[in-house]
Amino acid sequence: MQRRSTLLRRIILLRHGHANDHADDFARTLSVGGRAAASSAGERIASAGWRPAYVLSSSAPRALTTAELAAKAAGFAGRIVAEKSLYLASHTQCLAVLRQVPKSAASVLLVAHNPGLTQLARDLCGHDGDLSPAEFASVELELDAWSEL
Repeated sequence: MQRRSTLLRRIILLRHGHANDHADDFARTLSVGGRAAASSAGERIASAGWRPAYVLSSSAPRALTTAELAAKAAGFAGRIVAEKSLYLASHTQCLAVLRQVPKSAASVLLVAHNPGLTQLARDLCGHDGDLSPAEFASVELELDAWSEL
């Protein structure tokens, strides 16, 4: 009989920080306060003892900058994967992207947008309410692979 090797895998869902207004929603950049909040979120992630092994982000500038600042503050030194399909993605689209995370990654930080990210935080993490800018929710699950989500 072959034994399954289930691992505890950590998911951290982080909403992008506060962004400046712009006529083109996709092109919005982080405000000064949004940049500070993104770094602070990464520091809180690190102080919880969580260091992401893999980082996924919407390719929108406000999300990608949030991912860069938070990941650095959390101790992540790898390459951030920018995924265009995460821009304004539904919770099911976010979940589909998470299912593609390499099996070797024990933890993932996903930076994206509301309302899809909030719905995913409710479904996976039991989060109450909406995720505010630069707020995160996290859960640890027993999974052999991310594709099991």
